Parts: sequence; C-alpha cells; structure tokens
Amino acid sequence: MISTVTTTVTTVATLAAGATLGALATILLIILLSTKEVVTADTRRIFTFFGKSLDIAILPLLITFTLIVTFKIIEVLA
Repeated sequence: MISTVTTTVTTVATLAAGATLGALATILLIILLSTKEVVTADTRRIFTFFGKSLDIAILPLLITFTLIVTFKIIEVLA
C-alpha cells in the first residue's frame, strides 16, 4: 500500500515538473524570438552577428516546442 502511494505521488510530481519545464521552455523561446527580431532590425554589424548567434539557442527550443505541441495533440486525440 505504501509503495503504491509513493509511486503515485512520484508520478504526479514528475508530470508537474515536466509541465513546468515545458512552460519555461516556451516562454524562453518567445523571449529569444522577440529579441532576435528586435536585434536584426538594426543594421549595425554587431547586432546582426548577435541575431544570428541566437539561432543556436532558438533551434533546440523550437524542436522542443514542436514536440510538446505534438504530444499534447496526441494526448487529446487518444
């Protein structure tokens, strides 16, 4: 009985942490995309370089966001 309760609590805590990390990743993606748009609007060379270097952080977060949306759609349909 105790192991069942412990397993259930652990599973719920893990799901809550996953949802929190997904929300944080989405917020960070929005911030980085906004920053890239603002920075690349300037014509100075240093800002252009900084805007291109933001792609290093944006690409993995974009893939993560795509996976989150895909799994949520599968969860709703299943």
